[in-house]
Amino acid sequence: MKKRFLHVTLIAVLILSGCGAGDKSSDTYVSNGSYQTASTTQAEGGWYADYDYADDMDYNFEAPAAEESAESPASGPASANGGETSNGLTSDIDREMLVYSCSMSIDTLDFASTVNGFKALLDQYGGFIENENYSDGGSNGRWYSESTEKWQSYSATLRIPSRNYDAFCNSAGNLGDLRSKNASVQNLSSEYHDLSTTLEIYEAKEERYIALLSEITEDEYAVAIERELTDLQIEIARIKSRMNKINTDVSYSYVYITINEVKEYVSEPVKTDTFFDRLLNTIHDTWIGFVEFGETLLFLIIRLLPYLVLIALVVTIILALTKKRRARKAQLRQERTAQAAAQMAQTTQAVQTAQMPQTTQATQTAQMPQTTQATQTAQAADAEKNEAPTETK
Repeated sequence: MKKRFLHVTLIAVLILSGCGAGDKSSDTYVSNGSYQTASTTQAEGGWYADYDYADDMDYNFEAPAAEESAESPASGPASANGGETSNGLTSDIDREMLVYSCSMSIDTLDFASTVNGFKALLDQYGGFIENENYSDGGSNGRWYSESTEKWQSYSATLRIPSRNYDAFCNSAGNLGDLRSKNASVQNLSSEYHDLSTTLEIYEAKEERYIALLSEITEDEYAVAIERELTDLQIEIARIKSRMNKINTDVSYSYVYITINEVKEYVSEPVKTDTFFDRLLNTIHDTWIGFVEFGETLLFLIIRLLPYLVLIALVVTIILALTKKRRARKAQLRQERTAQAAAQMAQTTQAVQTAQMPQTTQATQTAQMPQTTQATQTAQAADAEKNEAPTETK
């Protein structure tokens, strides 16, 4: 009964410690793939690292020996060229973990020759290209013009073996006019040591979980142990992935190179135009301007012609309607005038008819002597005419 109680207590402690370790490990793994030293220190000083399961239980398994734990990436033996350690990682951990990077910008008059020389240099020093970009310097439109001036450019991210880093950078600077060069180095020794220590603890704990899982018969406790073991193995895989990334960065340095095409500037002599040249230019410009004005005016008329025809049609209709209206008004005016004249004539005739007897009598009386005298004068004149031809004969 006492042994079963110790068994249950141990499983509960392992579950609680696994949850705590999972929380700590998730906090220590940051976004850039590195682990912080504080969490590693807590893991090293935690109670579960000092707990001796073999003393409390009668299970037949042994904790990792001190000699095996000592062979870690941080303190164990490793070959000078990166030999394999006990955790299966290949790394040279006796020296500092330095990551070199350099960015270069090169101008060249012969773009194609420089790019070919760069690729030959890359093969010579055993490097490779992670990514590259090329631009002919033209516009992004869909129209092609031979007169458009282009400036080619090439950029690439390279990985160069660290042993050839300095030699490659010096040789690449001679490919053309080196305009800029920026170099930096990052020391990842501390991070790598922390990862190695954390990995030792997690792998030891993984072995304990595996051994404990093989002895447990209750399914409930077995599922809990398997869950904790899975989380632990995920963290171990993350740590190994980060350590392998550091090893790769240490072995292959970064080089960012940009090659730009430039052209030699040639100054042209200043030309002074003579009077005759200026005169011809003025006449030519005037004629060109007149032709352009005529073309613009013609095109304007053609564009406005449909609208002008429509406006002329509307104006014609308006004028016709106006003329018809004026004619109707004039006809009405004439009819009114004729009616007024007729009325006036009737009125005058009526007045004359009323005054006719008196007026006729007075007129006859006043004209009687004059008529008699005129008749006598006419008769005398006729007598003289008759006498004149007789005398002539």
